[in-house]
Amino acid sequence: MSPVLPVAVWQCPPRSVLVAVDFGDASARALAIGGVVASAFDARLGALHAERFEPPPYFTLEQISELEAERRAAQAATTDHLARFAAQASGYPIESSVVDDTPVEAILNGAATADLIIAGTHGRRGPGRWWLGSVAERIVRAATIPVLVTRAATTPPRAVFERIALVQDEEHVEPAARRYAERLATISGGSIVEGGPVAQCEAGVMQQATLVVMSTRSDRPSWGITDAVARVLGTCQRPVLFIPTH
Repeated sequence: MSPVLPVAVWQCPPRSVLVAVDFGDASARALAIGGVVASAFDARLGALHAERFEPPPYFTLEQISELEAERRAAQAATTDHLARFAAQASGYPIESSVVDDTPVEAILNGAATADLIIAGTHGRRGPGRWWLGSVAERIVRAATIPVLVTRAATTPPRAVFERIALVQDEEHVEPAARRYAERLATISGGSIVEGGPVAQCEAGVMQQATLVVMSTRSDRPSWGITDAVARVLGTCQRPVLFIPTH
């Protein structure tokens, strides 16, 4: 279960962006988008990779000591690889860190001083499977700052901000979500499209958008596969920015 975090005070536009990295194509895309956002708003950009070290319970103290030495060497190599991977993907100065923790906890803890989390997600098949039960979905549930989730893509990352669809999770678009969408649109001189309620949003609106922005509550009564948010986003190929409300 993801930790329940205190409500964070975050800024828009962001002054600090944290990108979760697993070295896949989706996280490379997340880094590229993060570089565009950080460059546009002169923000700090960080890349975080998490690897959990848990020696088997039957290991002796000597074996654990040897394994710990190997872990430190592997972590150093991973840190170097992360720095090269992030620099190649983002093209923007970036601070890289490798943490000995589970991915969700590491990202949430690392975002304590961030204003925006960006995470890649792998395209699972089936309604809602691209995010339901994934690391990205669990981050969206628990985070108290905005989270942008993206799939892998080859289009210019700046193009993500050309046509932004505002989608309602509740009865209206939260002012914070609208303000965030408007600031992001300035990156590429983009436009804002009113998508309407998420349960009724037309497929054409989602397909024409380059980014979907919506507010969502961390205490949603349902995060299951029948939830309107999961149902719509399960077929959405576009990046989605979740703005937390409480």
